[in-house]
Amino acid sequence: MTNNKQIGLLRKPSINQNIVKFPEPRYIVTVDTEEEFDWNKPFSRAEHGLDHIPAIDRFQKLCNKNNLKPIYLVDYPIVTNPQAVELLKQYCNAGSANVGIQLHPWVNPPFNEDVTNYNSYSCNLPADLERSKLSNLCNLIAQKFNINPSIYRAGRYGAGTNTVSILNDLGVKIDTSVRSRFSYTPQYGPDFSKYPINPYWITDSKLLELPVTSVFTGLLGNFSDIIFNDIFESKIARSLLSRTNLIERIALTPEGTPLNKAIDGVNRALQEDVQILNFSFHSPSLATGYTPYVRTEEDLQNFYLWWENMFAHLASKRVKAASLDEIIALYYGK
Repeated sequence: MTNNKQIGLLRKPSINQNIVKFPEPRYIVTVDTEEEFDWNKPFSRAEHGLDHIPAIDRFQKLCNKNNLKPIYLVDYPIVTNPQAVELLKQYCNAGSANVGIQLHPWVNPPFNEDVTNYNSYSCNLPADLERSKLSNLCNLIAQKFNINPSIYRAGRYGAGTNTVSILNDLGVKIDTSVRSRFSYTPQYGPDFSKYPINPYWITDSKLLELPVTSVFTGLLGNFSDIIFNDIFESKIARSLLSRTNLIERIALTPEGTPLNKAIDGVNRALQEDVQILNFSFHSPSLATGYTPYVRTEEDLQNFYLWWENMFAHLASKRVKAASLDEIIALYYGK
């Protein structure tokens, strides 16, 4: 089965596209705020939990300390959990965080599709089913949080041809489903490998794309897009490129990216004049035992050390946090 629906959202912007910028680079942190599930098992509508929710508060306190308003992208199990809603609504009401949308189609009604890897990408669903799922979730968030959610991320980054019109109709202003320089086509997902890392207007829409930030470092950096994605596609080949310092892909996330590499990634992004550094991670990583990245208490302490040092590095580079309201005001003039 082949997925060819990813092209709609990901069409490159015109090189002449005029886009406003902050006077200096800024950064945001987007949190895929979601249920816990076993990443090594097939997707399930029933086998998941929300035990990590209280652990979010520790991260929020760290964000408060660093004058950062994280963006919690919430999915259906989160929005239907009173404890999660109460906690996140408290942050929103205090003006210390924002809530956006994240769609995990396999746990989001209506359930008119089989639960498969292919269908875990919402862009692979029939257009009316993707619309129904996303509309239900958006309306529920509006009801629970008394907001009109303005930012969206497709679970598994699965945005495609039909997603843009759905988001436009729902009044969503920003999509952040594009994980630049990654391709998920082997899993029937989208291909982001050659798309921009700076914000851009999606063609023929009123929707701003705010990509998740990944960069290439290494001696062959100027040729990375071609070499990394078109020639060296295997994990072994890419590992060799990294060990020989020829090319390394660095995602700005504490999940699987060591601090020293992430700092190199930030520095490279600033050299490339990236306007908004978009850091991301999954909320279950805020407690032990729910993701491959945080299995032990030591892992959790290292997770927080990563953030504390990253915030310090960003401060040393004079890169300040941007709030969602500031981004909307800049790009939409409101």
